[in-house]
Amino acid sequence: MGAHAAPTLLGLKVASLVAFRKSKFPNFTELLASYRPCFACRGISVCRLSESRECVLILFYRAAKLERLLAEKETARLLSTCGYPEGATLGELLAALRQRLQEAEAFPHEIGLFLGYPVEDVKGFMQHRGHDFLYSGYWKVYANETATRRLFDLYTACTKEFCAKLAAGVSLSQLLQAG
Repeated sequence: MGAHAAPTLLGLKVASLVAFRKSKFPNFTELLASYRPCFACRGISVCRLSESRECVLILFYRAAKLERLLAEKETARLLSTCGYPEGATLGELLAALRQRLQEAEAFPHEIGLFLGYPVEDVKGFMQHRGHDFLYSGYWKVYANETATRRLFDLYTACTKEFCAKLAAGVSLSQLLQAG
């Protein structure tokens, strides 16, 4: 999880999406439940977006920040064009995303908005169908390349440090308490 969610767990990013293979975590529900108090005390919410026999897709997010982000004019407008209800609460938007994941043949591109990707990059991805981007890192960049590269560098440094501490035996709970 650290390799995929460190920037969110440490407060640098609004949300991260992590896929867990159930065969690696036979008691996944109990494991996740055991961490919920630790997540909650650090302002991290957890949402199961989809689940199959083999895999569960979890969104780790900072609720207040995500709610503000999704309510921004351009973001809300783009979500509306994708079929999300206007003026919806964060819970309603997450439920709509969960439904879109179940119904879609392909991954819904607007999920980038829920992950904190800039609206310009999500629009660019949708318009260019994933091509003609300026740079590719944590997502495909269509605007503000220089600033986004700096942000990617910050995410990478955070993730490396987080994972190094996990590998050295520091528990996830300890890392979250220190963050």
